[in-house]
Amino acid sequence: MSSGISALAAVALPVAMHGELTYAIPPELRDDVRLGTRVEVPLGPKLTTGFVVGLLDRADPDVKLKPIRAVLDDDEPALIPEIIELCRWASDYYLAPLGEMLRVALPANMSARGKRQAVLVGGDLVDDALTSRQILESDLAIVNELRKRPLPLNALLQEMKVGRSALDRLRGAGIIAINDQLQDAKGVRYDRFVTFVSDDEKLAPKQRAAIDLLQTRGGELSVRALEHAGVSAAVLGALAKKGVVKIERRARRHTLDAFLAGLDTASLGEIRYSVEQRAAIDAVKKQLGTFAPFLLEGVTGSGKTEVYIELMREVVKRGEQALLLVPEISLTPVFAARLKERFGERIAILHSNLSPSERYDQWWRARRGEVDVAIGPRSALFSPFQRLGLIVVDEEGDGAYKQEETPRYNARDLAVVRSQFRNCPVILGSATPSLESRENAARGKYTLLRMSKRVEARALPDVETIDLRKERPEKEDKGFVIFSGPMRDALRQTFEAGEQAIILINRRGYAPYLLCRECGHEFRCRDCSVTLTVHRRAGQLICHYCGNRRSIPTKCPLCSGEVLQPIGFGTEKVEERFHRDFPQVSVDVLDRDSTRRKGSLVAILERFRRGDTRALIGTQMLSKGHHFPNVTLTAVLNADSILGYPDFRSAEKTFYLLTQVAGRAGRGELRGKVLIQTAFPQHYAIQHALHHDYEAFYEAEIEFRKTFHYPPVTSMIALLFRGEVLPDVERAATESGRRLEEAVQPLAGTRIQGPAPAPLARIKGEWRYQILLRSPHRAPLRRAVAAAMLSRKWKGVDVAIDVDPINIL
Repeated sequence: MSSGISALAAVALPVAMHGELTYAIPPELRDDVRLGTRVEVPLGPKLTTGFVVGLLDRADPDVKLKPIRAVLDDDEPALIPEIIELCRWASDYYLAPLGEMLRVALPANMSARGKRQAVLVGGDLVDDALTSRQILESDLAIVNELRKRPLPLNALLQEMKVGRSALDRLRGAGIIAINDQLQDAKGVRYDRFVTFVSDDEKLAPKQRAAIDLLQTRGGELSVRALEHAGVSAAVLGALAKKGVVKIERRARRHTLDAFLAGLDTASLGEIRYSVEQRAAIDAVKKQLGTFAPFLLEGVTGSGKTEVYIELMREVVKRGEQALLLVPEISLTPVFAARLKERFGERIAILHSNLSPSERYDQWWRARRGEVDVAIGPRSALFSPFQRLGLIVVDEEGDGAYKQEETPRYNARDLAVVRSQFRNCPVILGSATPSLESRENAARGKYTLLRMSKRVEARALPDVETIDLRKERPEKEDKGFVIFSGPMRDALRQTFEAGEQAIILINRRGYAPYLLCRECGHEFRCRDCSVTLTVHRRAGQLICHYCGNRRSIPTKCPLCSGEVLQPIGFGTEKVEERFHRDFPQVSVDVLDRDSTRRKGSLVAILERFRRGDTRALIGTQMLSKGHHFPNVTLTAVLNADSILGYPDFRSAEKTFYLLTQVAGRAGRGELRGKVLIQTAFPQHYAIQHALHHDYEAFYEAEIEFRKTFHYPPVTSMIALLFRGEVLPDVERAATESGRRLEEAVQPLAGTRIQGPAPAPLARIKGEWRYQILLRSPHRAPLRRAVAAAMLSRKWKGVDVAIDVDPINIL
């Protein structure tokens, strides 16, 4: 083609399809279709949103290509080249469709859909077109309808039964046009703005007053502000008609105050860095502008956050941008408040709990380069920064960085890849690094930085275990101990001293299940292989996997027995027992149920920070990142909840959780104490957590992984087969097992487990089978799985491929 304008586009679609499709670019769209543009394209009988990942000059002339129907980005392409490159890498590594990777790189509400409509553009040409027989008499009915208003193309074709030949005749005669009326991104709110264009001496007094007001405010104001100032809609319309002003819609802007309402953002003053902090800062500063992965292993309270922020300041001084990833949405308000104190309004907050309008605004601020720092959980990795100079992954060992649905990527590992593409440093920070990262440091792939002391020489908390085998449960608790005698005494002493306590129970709801004491019936989910959790406050039994719920019954459906006993305990029951044992002590609960309402998370944290509440009961949401100087006691009610999982990572996850929650105590002037209730006090994960000894745990755990050939010593890929018909799932898994055995046969040392029912054999009405592959040959294993599986489909069975799985339940 001449003039260098491409005629074809390679488009990746967010569907379960590997590869790209080629579409023709209509002449009228050739200026608008660019690399990274979102477009609407036909796929079978439907239209869908796709992403332009390549531009081509020619194709096989004998192949008729479908055209792109619409361009969905008004100004800049939504996807920058760096994000496309990152998603290509991730698609190849995680064996995931490229379109699915690109989909997660954008806010969910940006998958806008276009709507094609017919518009009358040449009504004065109708008579001549009839005379020249370009159109028929029967076509006039369409013209008459379009004189009233534009009509959706689907309405003409399906409801009015208009033939495409009639539309083609009218388009050919120049009487109608088929346009793309794009719908707004879902949930985004818009405001109208008036912008001064050029003056006109012949203005009425009210019009002149409006222009004078506009010019005193910089030449631009919202319609709402002008109306509040007494400028009517008629005046604005007249000015727009004269070309004096321009009125346009813009997505609503949101200030940080809306996100941080209730949080203390007061200045922390000048920071005095410890020797270890300064050493870490200096080591990274020397590598700014180059790819350099660092593993920052720092005990809880050692000041890792201040290291991050100081390095971000250095990056911003260089005219670059910084990205901070946190594992939990619950941590973003606290970190964002610290960042705002350092960087003002030039930060963006990116996570799924924002309203669609807020998330859309924050993302576009980052895309337009209006912010210097972005913060958020794993999806924030895809922030559209074009001057990225530093990536920080806080609590890098947290499993939340791994997405558990397709595409199953790990944001921690992709952060390292993105920093390599950008040629900038990446810091992986944690008190409990993942074994993968620690092994990479041992092999020299990452530079290991250690911070072994808390700031201001504060002591680490004393940690003790309470052996549940020696504690007598209360009669009503049916063998379970909630607050042991020593735990109750320690809590009482803490409150009498005017101090605060954190109480960890990693299970929400009232009790894990309901049992009929007369016939032994358990109330199970009809669609999942799990019991229904008792939520007494809501009066319901709820499945935590699929959301199915039913009212708590008064009688057993099998034997009509009326003695229905909640077994075990969760946050609700702990709160109930706390009120009984400590009626004068104020308490809050922090879990997914208590933080569903917008603003509730910040409110709970701020009440505790101010001391309005003396105790905070919660799940692992409160185990990391929070700084409460008056907390002197951390109480772990059941350290064994993870140890019993059929998961080779269970010891690592237990050590991680205990170490992190222990770190919430003693962060102020007073020394902290941690009490851990467990029936396995001699387990090595618990023993090493008692002594805050990550290195000893790492040495013990890596030996276990070497002995039994588990990651990070070997590479692992999990395949999950899901379907509603059990024989279909079994057949697909069995056939795949045979194909995989043949594919990996040349790879010495490769092991296959399964096919077998997954530990959770049924979820959301789907039966689940699993195959696990382990091999010392990382890249060849991926290629073998790709060759055996990517081209194979089974009717009614979905196959999920999980490279480097974190959760194998």
